[in-house]
Amino acid sequence: METADLADFTLIDSNKTQTNFVKNVPKVAKYTLADSANDERMGMDYHLEVVTKDDKLRILKFLRRFFFRDEPLNHSIELISDSEDTCLELEEYCCMSSLENNLSLIAVSPSGAIIGVLLNGKMDPPSDEEPEYIKTCGNPKFKKILKLLHYVDRNVNHNGKFQGLNVLEIRIISVDSSWRGKGIAKALLEKALEIGKEKGFHIARADCSSFFSGKLCASLGFKQIYELNYADYVDEDGNPIFTPVYPHTAMVSYIKNL
Repeated sequence: METADLADFTLIDSNKTQTNFVKNVPKVAKYTLADSANDERMGMDYHLEVVTKDDKLRILKFLRRFFFRDEPLNHSIELISDSEDTCLELEEYCCMSSLENNLSLIAVSPSGAIIGVLLNGKMDPPSDEEPEYIKTCGNPKFKKILKLLHYVDRNVNHNGKFQGLNVLEIRIISVDSSWRGKGIAKALLEKALEIGKEKGFHIARADCSSFFSGKLCASLGFKQIYELNYADYVDEDGNPIFTPVYPHTAMVSYIKNL
């Protein structure tokens, strides 16, 4: 999911589905992006930092403004209404294990403002049984999203495809709307892949609900391994559960060897 964008895999799902949804980096590391001729980041002055738990409130404030409401799945089911600022269940899910693992990054402007966020984590093997956190989710709209993500995860990992591998999960990519198109999302993802390799991950994986995040992953050499058209993910009456606006027509999973 990023700016409503995200990431890579290949196992195209053509079946209609029913509604079953080494080295440690420093604690705070800064990576300065020096601008050079012929670089898409030319004229940019920002740096990347490894996220810590102290960044939580700043990151949530950023995501409330630039990601939560406009992410394709969230927008499709109106997860956050006009009268609400956010979805607490979504916030908890996003930050559950992404802030203290030295795997997530923020892009910071010279003034100290966050202009980009990349939340990552270590992916655990999927369970055939519906996880407890889905069963106990009290928000019916967000529960639909959790069910979809679990459905995709089970299909991507069918027959223990990635069993025994350390998988870096690319969870959320979001960039300040006034800084988009300047290579920030690419810089964040490239640095995350570098960190993942240093930490001994075998592959990076991203399930992209957004066409644009998928395009980013493909540009960085990710391989598509699974695709689920939203039109094929239907309820008991045969109606699509999610109908994001074009060009967001499918959930696509990508992977990249590290």
